[in-house]
Amino acid sequence: MAEEKLTFLTEVEIPLFCFMSEVVEWIAFGRVPQMQHHSDGSTDSVVDYRFYWREMPDNFQPSWEFPWFDPLEFESLGVSVVEEYYPAAEKCAFEDVGNLPKQIAEYEAKEPTYIEGDDGVTFNLWQKLADEKREDLIEMGPLQVFVDSVEARFKPYQDIACAKLFQLLVQGEIHSQAVNLERWERLAEDGEYERAAKFEDVSPDAYALDHDWMENEIFIEGRKHVALRVSTADILKHRAFLLQSGKTISVERFGAFYMSGNAGRTNLQAKRGRRTVVDWSAIKAQLSELALRNELPKGKDNCIYELIAFAERELGKVPSRTAVQRNMAADLDAIYAQS
Repeated sequence: MAEEKLTFLTEVEIPLFCFMSEVVEWIAFGRVPQMQHHSDGSTDSVVDYRFYWREMPDNFQPSWEFPWFDPLEFESLGVSVVEEYYPAAEKCAFEDVGNLPKQIAEYEAKEPTYIEGDDGVTFNLWQKLADEKREDLIEMGPLQVFVDSVEARFKPYQDIACAKLFQLLVQGEIHSQAVNLERWERLAEDGEYERAAKFEDVSPDAYALDHDWMENEIFIEGRKHVALRVSTADILKHRAFLLQSGKTISVERFGAFYMSGNAGRTNLQAKRGRRTVVDWSAIKAQLSELALRNELPKGKDNCIYELIAFAERELGKVPSRTAVQRNMAADLDAIYAQS
């Protein structure tokens, strides 16, 4: 007789706002957004990492994502399971294969940055990174095509979720907000990050049915707005229309947790962080190392790009130029004042 599988459950604290893409996945697949408690020492209050002004622009997109579909999602939506999907999806997710074409295009669009290698040969850093990503894409691309074919079976449920959202948004029943990117960049350049992080209400008539619901961006009167968010209270208010009723399960209270014998997720389905959360101490150490070896690039702008490249090579993460400029400003000023 097979042993009974036990799963310990815990309560979920829902944030006041969540990204539009998170709402779509909540409605379509039952992925409930969770509060991401965050503290950086600047305040005694614990805040939600989403939309926190001190972390912009790295949190213009969700900081967590589901790397693939869970067996329970297959079951609850009636999608037939393909066992080969799980190892393929795991490999593609952690190699970030789906994002490779975008990364290649971004690297090739950058102005050349020439660096001298250990062998004394000078090369264009961005072209080298693009070539390496292209090799990864040639190797992993066919596997991603298979994964995409399986995940396409979930698209009808996502389309239904988007249609429901569109209906309530244009009727003004659900409210959304976003940050004017042009305004944010202008104020951030002057160091006014808190003022820059102002969310503006999005008018119901700004939405069209062909809106890209997963990008968390919207154009309003020709201006790009980012960090598109929705009030979770509005979603819950209309939960009878928007959310799946779900399957009833029995639970028992066990301290701060609940115990269930008929609910479970695979451990592999745990959400993973995106590549934008950066270990700034490692980047500061790299900057100090460059200074000690007398290998600082000429000018702070070139140094910022070198630090971005270091983060890509060694940390597997790609901070934005603005994020490096903001987090490393004091260190860069101090080092270049002495050079």
